[in-house]
Amino acid sequence: MSTISFGGLASGLDTGKIVTQLLAIRRQPIDRLESQKTTFSATKIALQGVESRVRGLMEAAASLDSNDEFASLSATSSHEALLTASAGALASPGGYDIVVTARAQAQKERSQGFDAASSSVGTGTFSITVGGQTTDLQIAAGFSGLADLASAINESGAGVSATVLFDGSETGGYYLSLTAEETGTAAAFTVDASGLTGGTAPVFGNVQAAQNAAFTIDNLPVASQSNTVSNAIQGVTLNLAGMDAGTTVHLDIATDGEAIEAKVQAFVDAYNDLFGYIAEQGGEEGVLRGDSTMRSLVAKIRTDITSRLSEGPITMLYQVGIRQTEGGDLSFDTSAFQRELAGDYAAVRDLFISRTGHDGTVAKLGDSLDTMLDSVDGVFKLRSAAIDDRMKSIDSTIARYELSLDSYEKTLNARFTAMETLLSTLQAQSGYLSAISTSSSN
Repeated sequence: MSTISFGGLASGLDTGKIVTQLLAIRRQPIDRLESQKTTFSATKIALQGVESRVRGLMEAAASLDSNDEFASLSATSSHEALLTASAGALASPGGYDIVVTARAQAQKERSQGFDAASSSVGTGTFSITVGGQTTDLQIAAGFSGLADLASAINESGAGVSATVLFDGSETGGYYLSLTAEETGTAAAFTVDASGLTGGTAPVFGNVQAAQNAAFTIDNLPVASQSNTVSNAIQGVTLNLAGMDAGTTVHLDIATDGEAIEAKVQAFVDAYNDLFGYIAEQGGEEGVLRGDSTMRSLVAKIRTDITSRLSEGPITMLYQVGIRQTEGGDLSFDTSAFQRELAGDYAAVRDLFISRTGHDGTVAKLGDSLDTMLDSVDGVFKLRSAAIDDRMKSIDSTIARYELSLDSYEKTLNARFTAMETLLSTLQAQSGYLSAISTSSSN
């Protein structure tokens, strides 16, 4: 049953306003808790921004922290019309003289001419053998045309593709063309149409023989089933684009300083992005100002980035042009980096990578960042969980305060209503007594 309020009709007081003001005073603890909750929410969002940038820095470090990741090699051919190449992480710098005498090619066969694509080749068994593996196709009545046989071959997975060719002749202008799906002699095939009856069985003639690629590397003969060769030179993929027995192609595998520089620049940019964001969020108006987690994180990263290796001619990042500025960012002198890279590649590499018995500066930083980002007990996971727990606690406290506030409001309304009712009764009695007194005096 709702409480009846007379709104100051008897007392002349604005009891509604009084109740609102009293409730506002009683609500102040709730307002403070709501403000805390807003701050915690903003802090969590800011921490997520830091976490994202820490992850970006870790990924940039990961692109430099091993020999395979750090090494960037270029492959340059003196005759790209004959040979192109690409160098992977396992390649080593060096030069090679290559002569391409033959390119790999796929076997091709073509049948005699038929009058139409629908001309019957007969029914029964048509066999294809590739690499000693025979595939038997069953050709049924109603599906025995030349085009039907081509479709059956393509759907068989035998390793041979088929198509119908037409030369425009009014008679005998349709041919069945077969091509091995792979180049090289290992993909050579034979066909057997002797199992077909009731039509004109195709008889094939060779158009192009299966052939392996042939070339020499520094006078060493090499054969390949394919024109893309990935096992002749470790870590290098050769693409045989042409052949000329009279032309020697010089292939140069060299360190790609620009590619390595780009990785280092990405690392420096990720570092500066992280610290720029931390500075913004930790400034006068930032929600992370004075945050202990951020202080620890910043201290750890800066310790790692300025650490000195225990051995080697290059032991600190500043020696390769990576310096910490007064504002805390990193600057990158690319000219100094390229000079040191050209002078002592191994020493520069070891400043970044991890290998057996050795941890480079960037590799150690990457390990630290990985620990921070651990999904179970990393600092961001633990801090986020702590904030969530605190916000849940605040929500519970606010809910209790709201219940208390509802009860307080009902109590105030009941008391003011009772007061107005009492005053109204007293005013009525006073009027009655006044009327009696006036009547008696008359």
